[in-house]
Amino acid sequence: MAAQRMFVLPTGTCYLAEFRTKLGGSNNEVGVPIAIFAIETDDGWVVFDTGCDPDVATDPVGTWGRLAKAFRMEMSEADHPLARLAEAGIAIADVAHVVVSHLHMDHAGGIRFFPDSTVHLQRAERRWGQFPDRFGAPGFIRNDFDRPEINYRYHEGDTQVVPGVNAILTDGHTPGHQSLVVDLPSGRFVLTGDAAYRRDQIDRRLPPPTTTDEFAAIRSLARLKGFEDRDGATILVAHDIEQWETTLKSPHGYYE
Repeated sequence: MAAQRMFVLPTGTCYLAEFRTKLGGSNNEVGVPIAIFAIETDDGWVVFDTGCDPDVATDPVGTWGRLAKAFRMEMSEADHPLARLAEAGIAIADVAHVVVSHLHMDHAGGIRFFPDSTVHLQRAERRWGQFPDRFGAPGFIRNDFDRPEINYRYHEGDTQVVPGVNAILTDGHTPGHQSLVVDLPSGRFVLTGDAAYRRDQIDRRLPPPTTTDEFAAIRSLARLKGFEDRDGATILVAHDIEQWETTLKSPHGYYE
């Protein structure tokens, strides 16, 4: 077993209208958790997603532009991605790999903190973020990912990051969205990214409201559910408010 344990690191709360998280939602504001995941492996630490750019806490308009009108981020100093990693005893120099589910600002905002890591991204995602097919691409902040100092490794479909940690294509939310499958001693875990915002979306095959390809999104939800049905995998939906209450989070513990 190449993966030993996994930390769930809280990195703040994003407030947005409920209708942005589920079909038929209201205009009422809800707060969804923003998290990154750190997996200890025989080949070094693997980080899944990087959270928001911490500058958004003090300069939302300067960091997110017009998106700051629809999304309000709350982050304390303790929620800084590097602070959370340090709290878990993880040195940035020991992070060998970073897997980014997709390039939306609440997942790619901390890429700049990992210039010495290999950053794994689907080629289709980079192309979409760089050259969107429609007018504008809400959720993408070019400054988050358009950084020449970052050592990107592009993939086309599923790939093994290290033994026991596999990135799988779950497109639909964005053209190059990927989720992460982690095999720990206690069993298999699936980290959804934004393939789902809520657990019930997986069970009911209901794609998130923000979707570039609805049919692909439904197919991806079925794929995620298959890991649970076939392997007994634990599915962690990072933005699910209810699931977050029972998720084992750092500094209170970790999964192994």
